[in-house]
Amino acid sequence: MLRNYRRSLSFYITDKRQKKKELVPYFTSNTIFWVFSDMAEAVLSTLLQAIFEKTVSEVFEEFGLFGGAKKEVKKLRSTLSTIQAVLEDAKDRQVTDKALRIWLRNLKDVAYDADDLLDEYLIEALHKKVETHHIHATIRDHIRKQVRNFFSTSNPFIFHYRMRRQLKEIGERLDLIAGERFKFHLKDRIIDRRDGLIGRLQTDSSLVESEIYGRGDDKEKIIKFLIHEGNDDDVSVIPIVGMGGLGMTTLAKLAYNDERVVRHFEQRIWVCVSVDFDVRMLVRAIIESATGKRCDCLDMEPMQRRLKEMLTRKRFLLVLDDVWNEDYEKWDRMKLLLRCGAGGSKIIVTTRSEKVALITGTVTSHGLDGLPEDACWSLFKQRAFQFENEKESSSLVSIGKEIVKKCRGVPLAAKTLGSLMCFKREKSEWLSVKDSDIWDIIGGENGILPALRLSYDNLPSYLQQCFAYCSIFPKDYKMKREKLIHLWVAEGFVQASGGNKPLEEVGNEYFNELLWRSFFQDVIKESDGIILECKMHDLVHDLARSVAGIDCSIVNANKQVTIPIGVRHSSLVCNEMVLALPGVLPNAKNLRSFLLLFGWRKISRVSRNLILSFRSLRVLDLSYSGIKKLSKSIATLKHLRYLDLSGNFIKMLPKSISSLCNLQTLNLIQCHQLQRLPKDMWKLTNLRHLDIHGCWSLEKLPTDIGKLRFLQTLPIFIVDEVHGCGIEELSRLNLQGELMIKNLQNVRNAACAKQANMQEKRKLQFLGLSWKTWKRDDGTNVDGASVRDNVERVLEYLQPHPDLKRLAIENYKGANFPGWLMDLSLLNLVQVSLIKCKRCANLPPFGQLPCLEVLMVERVDAAMYFSNSSSGNSREIFPMLKQLTIKDMPNLVGWSIVEKKALLPCLSKLIIEGCPKLTNLPSLPSLENLELRDCNIMLLSSVTNIVSLSNLIVSGFPELVSLPQGLLCNKTRLLSLEIRDCAKLNSLLSEIKSLTTLQSLSLSNCYELDHLPEELGSLILLESLVVCGCHSLISLPEGISGLTALQHLSLSDCENLSSLPDAMQHFTNLQTLNIWSCGKLASLPNWLGHLKSLRELEIWYCDNILCLPEGMQHLTALQFLSIWSCPNLEMRCQKGTGEDWHKIAHVPFIKINGPYIQSLDV
Repeated sequence: MLRNYRRSLSFYITDKRQKKKELVPYFTSNTIFWVFSDMAEAVLSTLLQAIFEKTVSEVFEEFGLFGGAKKEVKKLRSTLSTIQAVLEDAKDRQVTDKALRIWLRNLKDVAYDADDLLDEYLIEALHKKVETHHIHATIRDHIRKQVRNFFSTSNPFIFHYRMRRQLKEIGERLDLIAGERFKFHLKDRIIDRRDGLIGRLQTDSSLVESEIYGRGDDKEKIIKFLIHEGNDDDVSVIPIVGMGGLGMTTLAKLAYNDERVVRHFEQRIWVCVSVDFDVRMLVRAIIESATGKRCDCLDMEPMQRRLKEMLTRKRFLLVLDDVWNEDYEKWDRMKLLLRCGAGGSKIIVTTRSEKVALITGTVTSHGLDGLPEDACWSLFKQRAFQFENEKESSSLVSIGKEIVKKCRGVPLAAKTLGSLMCFKREKSEWLSVKDSDIWDIIGGENGILPALRLSYDNLPSYLQQCFAYCSIFPKDYKMKREKLIHLWVAEGFVQASGGNKPLEEVGNEYFNELLWRSFFQDVIKESDGIILECKMHDLVHDLARSVAGIDCSIVNANKQVTIPIGVRHSSLVCNEMVLALPGVLPNAKNLRSFLLLFGWRKISRVSRNLILSFRSLRVLDLSYSGIKKLSKSIATLKHLRYLDLSGNFIKMLPKSISSLCNLQTLNLIQCHQLQRLPKDMWKLTNLRHLDIHGCWSLEKLPTDIGKLRFLQTLPIFIVDEVHGCGIEELSRLNLQGELMIKNLQNVRNAACAKQANMQEKRKLQFLGLSWKTWKRDDGTNVDGASVRDNVERVLEYLQPHPDLKRLAIENYKGANFPGWLMDLSLLNLVQVSLIKCKRCANLPPFGQLPCLEVLMVERVDAAMYFSNSSSGNSREIFPMLKQLTIKDMPNLVGWSIVEKKALLPCLSKLIIEGCPKLTNLPSLPSLENLELRDCNIMLLSSVTNIVSLSNLIVSGFPELVSLPQGLLCNKTRLLSLEIRDCAKLNSLLSEIKSLTTLQSLSLSNCYELDHLPEELGSLILLESLVVCGCHSLISLPEGISGLTALQHLSLSDCENLSSLPDAMQHFTNLQTLNIWSCGKLASLPNWLGHLKSLRELEIWYCDNILCLPEGMQHLTALQFLSIWSCPNLEMRCQKGTGEDWHKIAHVPFIKINGPYIQSLDV
């Protein structure tokens, strides 16, 4: 494995004694590779600091755990300080010194062992703390425990003796390593991240434009800004930002050298910043670039005067290339010096950091994406075939296009690969490159690797190890932001900052730093802008894998699962649905992270021996693996901080899990069968996240949850009348994110709700409040006035913090909503849901909430008006509301007591269901999506006035005979129309022809609809037509021949449909055709063979179809054929023997009554 690891590296080294970056080769028996430092160096600094902090922890002193080992601890601190002082020098010099690399790795191994040992001390301290503060045992039980412990390894005397011996051994190993520093002549060094940038080559403005591809649009956007936008007195700045190698500098050159730009600006200046954003040096560089002469001034004042003389009243363009500075003050000082130019002066800043872009930019930055594949190919072939014609090397072209895919849009990678292939003319050589990892094959001083490596070198060590850790995820893996942060925290990568800032907030800052510096991409956000997940570019992933070195490994599971020696963090990737985990995992004792990713779905259990294979584990992810039971040996993983069991079939967790006092995160998301949690979970004193989203079978929580003082994540709290399970348990918890409080009927004393202290929980984003029906002992409902009064007071006392974003109230039995909801105390609400609040007649004045975007009101039976304000308050117009759902409101008669000009100006989606008394709609100028279900027919007439619709659903109007006149007129933006469950509807309006933009039409369960209008053929953009459950329909109109854009046609449950019209043969773009339950259809027409684009054909429950037409043989594009419950066709389509088999033998995938009779595997 080590040999493979070496083969996978392609590293470059900076020799800081020279001006240029040099490559330092490292020879093995079969290859040369270029050595970079691995994760050992990034980890060491943080790890040694963490060890030092543990040795001075107050908790050790409090319980006297070091006992007679104080001398050893003091010596350990001294040794750690000595090593830390020379570590930075060792990290830089190890790149050219193999012995020093070995020294650092030995140091790393000892440091890990020391961390584990001190962690055991910490665990003992935590156990003692729990015992001290929670004495629940009787005296007899206490005595029994003491006797039992005396004869076990838990005996404190045995523990202290063993730990002191191991501590002494660790100290001796560290002393030995510390002593070796003298032979390397290591010196004390102050960390300076700028050193990593010294090797960056200086750029200039010269350009060969014929070598640039795929940047035309980007160039025009930059030029448009330079020439036409922001021509005021102040200088405007546009940052160009992206990951290394994407071509930010090239794009700046394209704009800088364009003739239009040259004519527009009186002065053009190019400065490469790179190493240090020193204002004095930059001013000198600007003067020298502008004048073409050396500037001998040393003092800032004369240089500043000269700069001002040079730029005053001139419209200038300045390019600051490769900026890394993130200091606001330096930039402000620099920009102040540049304000002497004429109006319309511009600055282009190229950078890899979004943070730099935010600091420097006066306009939105131009984010540079990867090149299209064809542009990458052009760039590649220009170099790969520069000495011969592309046609002469036609055998290599197809291989070359596969090689280009490795570049993933990075032009520098395409150029480097093209140059590499230039002198390789054998097909075998090209195939070798195609099948290799790009990190193995790209080299050279100006290649992609040094370009990306610069970004890594500029990171502080704590970010370097966080980034390297991401290499345990496969390429193209969607990394969840929150999970990644929790993993970093569990591994100890996140350092506590000054003040009381939670580690998760610090970790989020780490994440944002890596995102801003372009290490992450393809970000997916929630509607409120919170990042959910991201990916890494393939080349960035390769960088992470290389700098992680042997510390991190992705193991592809096959018949034998083995962890490579020396690996600390590993993920196990499986592509099989069923694969047993090994009983014992070799080389797992030093693992700190073990994650099962992909494919693990049917493991059923994780063996005791496998768990015992892990000794140092901090992270264990068994999510969505299918396990039904967790071994009680999980308690042996005493270092465990992160345990993910989400998506499994576990009914109960072992009691022993409560002894994992270091556990910070326990994820049980979507464990649908989980019935209860261990009763002693209050002992998990370090638990920060208990995620039980989707644990539907969980009916109660263990007692004393409130004692988990670090708990931040608890999405569900189930109120019980049992002591220790009441709502007052929430009082001490500083929860964040989401909280759904269930079973509020169990709060018999409203004062207990006040103790929950909800108003102080400012980090909560969502609060759900839910009641069940209150029952007597005999099972009958309790619903008296006193109960309703108590419910109202409970809700009043549960007032949340004003920063709350989302609120849900369900099954509320009170007659009045609380004052804090009626008097607009929650002005930051974005989403509100009121469900089954049956007695409330007056809805809160939601129209005055300035941020409200989504509102659902369901089963508020007593409400008559959507807006109850009688004052004519002009502010109550729902200024930001975009989505509104109103369901099952039997007494709703109107929208507002008073007339308003614009009640819902921004509403884009409206669903109204089960509102029989509502007869009209207000003015809805922005409405795009409308669903009307089970409502008054008169409500349909209001739709005629809405011209902005894109999607319309009309459902559940059983008495509707025909659509209101004008309903389909003026709908010039309508893309989708669905009409269903209108049993008496017998025709469609001819005005359907006006729906010239319609792409999808669905008609279902309109039993009396006996024909479709001929005008249907006018819908030339229609792509999907679904007709279902229209029992009276006899045939389709011949006029549908105009549906030439149709791609999907489904005809189902049309009992009287007897034939398909000849007009259908003109559906040349049709790709899928479904014919289901059309009992009177006796044959399929021979012209079916004219549907040249047809890819899927399904024929189900059509008893009377006797045979397939001969034209079936001409359906050469057909990929899938399914026949179900068609007796005649089943016999005639038997593989190889059926009379119709020759008509369908060319179809790759064929199903008859379920199983495939033909496929790639059959």
